[in-house]
Parts: sequence; C-alpha cells; structure tokens
Amino acid sequence: MLLQVVVLVAGLAVASATGCGGAVRVPPAPQNGTTIVSPNHPQAYPAFALCNWIINGSTPGPLYFHVNAFQTESTAGSCLRGDYLKFSERVNGTIVQIGKILCGQDPVKQFQSKTNLVQAVFVSNHEGQFGGFHILVSSNAPCGGPVVIPSNGGVGARIILSPNYPSPYLPDSYCSWTVTSPQGSYISLQFFDAQLEDSSEVAPLDYVKITEEIDGSIVQIGRNFTGSFGNPLLRTKTNAVNVVFVSDGNNNHRGFRLQVYAEVPEKVIVIAGASTVFQSPHHPNNYPANSHQLYDITGPAGSKLQFDPEVFRTEAGEDYLELTEVVDGVTVPIGNWLSGNRLPRRILAQTNQVKAFFVSDSTGQYSGFKFTVSIQVPCVSSVVVPEFGIAAFTSPNFPRNYPNDVRCSYNITAPEGSQIYLTAIQFAVEETVQCVSDGLTFFETVDGEVKTLGERFCGNTGPNGLVSQTNNVQALFISNGVTEGLGFQIIASTGGFRR
Repeated sequence: MLLQVVVLVAGLAVASATGCGGAVRVPPAPQNGTTIVSPNHPQAYPAFALCNWIINGSTPGPLYFHVNAFQTESTAGSCLRGDYLKFSERVNGTIVQIGKILCGQDPVKQFQSKTNLVQAVFVSNHEGQFGGFHILVSSNAPCGGPVVIPSNGGVGARIILSPNYPSPYLPDSYCSWTVTSPQGSYISLQFFDAQLEDSSEVAPLDYVKITEEIDGSIVQIGRNFTGSFGNPLLRTKTNAVNVVFVSDGNNNHRGFRLQVYAEVPEKVIVIAGASTVFQSPHHPNNYPANSHQLYDITGPAGSKLQFDPEVFRTEAGEDYLELTEVVDGVTVPIGNWLSGNRLPRRILAQTNQVKAFFVSDSTGQYSGFKFTVSIQVPCVSSVVVPEFGIAAFTSPNFPRNYPNDVRCSYNITAPEGSQIYLTAIQFAVEETVQCVSDGLTFFETVDGEVKTLGERFCGNTGPNGLVSQTNNVQALFISNGVTEGLGFQIIASTGGFRR
C-alpha cells in the first residue's frame, strides 16, 4: 500500500511518496542549478509512483528548467491516462499549470516559470515503466534564443558565447540559437576559441552542432564540434542557421566564442543575346587562401543558362567549384564538383538561376577559373529549300565542336511535289556501334506513317544523295555527355546535289 502524506506549502498541495519528491532549493545565479530526477533514473521507475517536489528559488524571479532526459509511458490522447510529470505554480492567487503535461519521449527541451516557487508532480501506473527523467532547475537565465544579423560583412557581426564564457560552462546545459541574416545573404560562422570536453564526434558528451534547413530537410554544417579545435570557418547556403550547444554533467571547460556575420554573394547577370564572365577571385592572378566565394547567376525568366569554360586550374581534390540550381522546388547539383586542372565540358543548366560556391583551403593557390555564361539557344531550326536551289543546316557551334547532351531538331521543307536530296559536306560525329551514342537521323511521313529515311548516321560517314519520297523531312541530332565532335554541315536540295 502506497503511503501518502499531504501538506500545504504556500498554497501548493504536496504529496510525498517513499524515495522521491520533497523540498528542492535552487541556488542563486550564477551558481549551478539543482536537479529533479525520477526514482531509479536512469533505470526504470517503479509502478504506482507518486512523487511531489516543491521547488523554491533562493531569489525572486523565474526558474529555468532544462530537460536533459525524458522517457515515460506514451499514451494516446491525454497524458493523464498513463505516466506523466506536471508543473504548477501560484500566479496572482491562482494555481496555474506551467506549459504542457509531460509524457512519452522527447518533450520540450526547456521552459520557465513566472515565479520562484513551483510544484512538480510525477505519477506512474502499473502498465509500463521506463527510464524516467532528469531535469536541471536553475536561477540562471537560459542561453540561446534569436540572433539577428542586421547588415552584411564584419560590421554587422554578432558573437555567440557558451554559458559563463570564459569561465567554465554549466553542466547539463542545452542552448539553442537561431541565427538569421538579411534576405538574399548567407551566413559565415567562425570559432575564435573552443575548449569543450573531449569525446567522440559520433557520440559526443559536450558539443556544438550547426544545422540549416534546405528544401524542408535539416542539413548539418560541418561535424559535431567537441574537445579543443582550431578556427574553422563555416558557411551556410541559406540566411538562417541553428546553433546548438549541449553539455553533460561532468568535466566542464571554458567553452567557446563563435562569431557570425552575413555575406552577400557576387551577382552575375546574364542578358539575352549577350554573354558575361564568371570567374574566381583575383583571376587571372591566383585566388586567395581560405576563400569561400558565393555567386548568384541569373538570366531572363524562362531561359536556361549555359556555361562555357575558358580556364580551369585549382588545387586538385582540395579547392573546388560547386554549381546548384532549384528544379521543381528541390536544390540539385549541376554535375559534380569541379576541381583540378582539367578543363570541364560545357555545362547546361535546367533553369535561369544558378548558385555557385567556390572554396579554397590554406595550401596551393592557382589561377582559378573563368567561364563565359550565356543563354542556351533552343536547338530547333526550320530549313526551307527553294525550288531548283539549295539550303544548308549544321550541328550546334559548327565549325567548332558540338556540345554534350543536346537534342536538336530540323524541319526541312521544299516546294509541293518536290523531293529532297540530302548530302553531307562535312561530317564528324562520335562513332559507336549502331550509332547508339551521338547520331543524326532523318524521318518523313509517307501515307500517314512516320518512316526512317536511310540509317542513323555517326562517325565520319554522313548522308550522300539521300532522297526523300515527300517534300518534308524531319532531322534529329542527339549527343550524349561523353565525346564531342566537329559535327556536320548538310546540304538539302531539290536537284540531286552530290559531293
């Protein structure tokens, strides 16, 4: 039989059961707080537990609660149907509940009272026992909160400090800062001092974790920072980032000093009918060490961007260029990261907006990169063959190499009643068995049926006097992403032109 003793303390009912509950005194700030812990924690609490704590602050003002661990029976609907923990206080003569009744797993991490006198009640039934809870109660104002960077660059920098820095941070701390910068900017974060309890990055004890939200997913920036580390410089891909600091109950150290500031990307504007240059910092001179240059590259609405490389020389495997774009609401990379000395192929975006990130480390600076950026021209052509005359059509960029990953269509028409003769003046397309990679194919519609005219052409052999049955031929040229060639120049005539 459970023995209960009920007393009245400052208007709050207190029921105590053997082995839990009682009066708890919270020391004044800046001293460390105290804890309330379920019976047997971290082992399972007993069935039919009834624990009541009266938590009294040493000074006027609110009390701050941080939930380090919480695991009780989960119940559908109301927590009162199972095991639960409830906090109450007297405000203006009325007993009020503080926050929600806690049950299940992973409830709120921190909350606070309005007064310095709080009652906590824990009740368990007979159905399921779990590890219970461990909650820190302190008179110290909680760390964390919003950090707003009002402007760009070092002038608007903000500093985030661990609790009590440079004195040792508190045990059982949980701090969460939400950092935001002006719309269109990105956030740089750099540690200038860091001394935490040394532990594994996989299962850290005291650590700093930095995350941001990209396309609805939480993405971690860097690693779990633990122990003592240098001055890593981190940068976001958005204008909002979350910084979380967690410490356990042992081995507290000096903590950390973290500077955050906003950066505005370099704007590259591409207009129709012209091209612009996109290049690494200081090009053609060597780019600086520890560079992290951001670019926003934008073309007219509805267009697609095209990047033609002119120079590319970076430290292989260390310094790199990354291109991304948003397609159907999702940020996707455009190809792989670019690094080393090999000149990349032409890059074709799917949209008119591309973000570029160039990163260099502290060793090996080179001349970097230079791209010409332009608008992709739709590869669709109309070829009109005059009576007793000729017309020519070519592959993209001819007489230069055609690009990878193109799909070009040509609509070739001649006067009614004519036939079309097709002859290649020049032809150099990647050669594969049965022309399965790059190739040029002709089609026409005869008696309502689409037929292939001749074969699919590749290698160095193009059409030579290929004759249609009708006055309208469709040509389709496709290239893959492997090998470029010179391409082709084709003559279309109505009089049997041959080489």
